[in-house]
Amino acid sequence: MICERLLPNMVGGVSVSGNMIRAIITFFALFLAVSATAQTVEPETLPDITPEELPVEPVPETEGDESSTPEDDDDFTVLPDVIDPEPDYSRLTPEAERTAKLNRLFERLKDETDAEKADLVAEEIWAIWLDSGSASVNMILRRGTAAEKKADIDLARRMYDHVTNLSPDYAEGWARSARLAYAQDELNRAYHEVKQALILEPRHFYALWTLGNIMEKLGRREAAYEAYQEASKLYPELEALKTRLLFLESELNGDVL
Repeated sequence: MICERLLPNMVGGVSVSGNMIRAIITFFALFLAVSATAQTVEPETLPDITPEELPVEPVPETEGDESSTPEDDDDFTVLPDVIDPEPDYSRLTPEAERTAKLNRLFERLKDETDAEKADLVAEEIWAIWLDSGSASVNMILRRGTAAEKKADIDLARRMYDHVTNLSPDYAEGWARSARLAYAQDELNRAYHEVKQALILEPRHFYALWTLGNIMEKLGRREAAYEAYQEASKLYPELEALKTRLLFLESELNGDVL
């Protein structure tokens, strides 16, 4: 055999017999046969693939006018060319960052014409307002809010009083305490507390709403209308404000006529 002639008679300095040569030939023949039919084993990690190497799927042919564009489809949504990115607040102090975020959100709230989207922006604003900067005060406020929802007025009052005592510069504490006082018909207390909330946060649209409610209950419709107007400048899509403004406009115009 040709393989026998090609193999040397010595392997590693050891004499190789004919039988051993034939055994080696048989081993290599089997090895080559197995290698030819072996399945490729997938590597454990995928190789790096550049975008140019990705397979491109053929675009299916569509029926109808070939000149039609995606914009002609009713379901097609045009995305803006540029998405407004979140500004970089990393160099600001926590207080400056809070102010910058609120300013940005209030601009969006004022310009938003979709009520649902405006509500989402208002929730973002409220999320900032709810953070007093103290975990303890935040927890007490949440307890007061939960108690109020469960109609446990005594507990809610105690919690709100704790908040205003512990953090007198926290506008949300005064706003919630004022709202509870209004609900309990303690109008004098509600008025003074809502004023304190607005001194600390003049853009607090919920405090302005409460002020308007108080003025209406006191029969001061012009003052109520002004409070609602101020709140509407901040939050134009708030449906409750629209309703009260329309009602008071008709009432005040009727008095003029």
